[in-house]
Amino acid sequence: MKQALTLPKLQFEPITPALRQRYLSVIGDRCRDADHAFANLYIWNEAYHQSLAFAKTEEGTRVIVRFCDGTGHCRHLFPVGEGSPLPVVEAMRQLAHERGEILSFSAVTKEQIAELESVLPNAFSITEERDIADYLYDAESLATLAGKKLHGKRNHINAFAAAHGFALLPLTPEHFDACRAIEAAWLSEHAGDSAEREQVAVERAFAAFDTLELEGALLMADGEPAAFTIGSMLTSDTLCVHVEKALSNLNGAYPTINREFVRMMREKHPALRTVNREDDMGLENLRRAKLSYRPAELLTKYTLTEITNAPL
Repeated sequence: MKQALTLPKLQFEPITPALRQRYLSVIGDRCRDADHAFANLYIWNEAYHQSLAFAKTEEGTRVIVRFCDGTGHCRHLFPVGEGSPLPVVEAMRQLAHERGEILSFSAVTKEQIAELESVLPNAFSITEERDIADYLYDAESLATLAGKKLHGKRNHINAFAAAHGFALLPLTPEHFDACRAIEAAWLSEHAGDSAEREQVAVERAFAAFDTLELEGALLMADGEPAAFTIGSMLTSDTLCVHVEKALSNLNGAYPTINREFVRMMREKHPALRTVNREDDMGLENLRRAKLSYRPAELLTKYTLTEITNAPL
């Protein structure tokens, strides 16, 4: 006779900076995907209405990230942590059914699928989502841009350096207004809901910069702000770049701040090996730009949807 599972109680709570340490203590170094970066969960919360639940079982704790839209429909990231995912997924399934929905997971990696399949084979349909694949780069490659395939990037930086005396400053609160000016200039050329949501996310990053342990850089050209970037350490050896903006009239500003920020972070974090520059959102220009830096890996992600007649 099949033994009944003891299911954890799921209590979702708003994402606040105060939850960061508890969250990190559960996920540890398990996640290379940008979706599980705590900084992303917090700064984008106005747009995606996320919440967290810490599911405790006899074998350990897993953390669940839930996204609910304006209609009340909810999606989830795969629950990450210790112990079997089986009782946690079963508790999530029951909660979804109580809401009149079927359980679905978004942005699931191959490793997470394998973990789920090991305890629940063939219980979910699996669909690849290319538009949300993360671009993972070798940190040394971005810092040096060595080799024939990246010579164009070096040429752009050399031209920028020849045209402008530049300096890179570690980002501190005294630079936030300069970043806002760059963001406003970018927004004037990219008006739309997604651009405005990003502006809100940047402000949330500034407001909780130290608490989230964010790091960034401001690129100066001829003594004037030219570009800025914000990131955080996703794991002990992986940097996640959350925001990168440059003035459009300064050719070479983007590859310059990209390279210089990675150089700065490698000096500060000697264990840094990988840079996650997040996804391309299905935007063709952004996809070409990210591919042009020759990613070491595309971190493919999938949507999983419960097959309602499959036994759980």
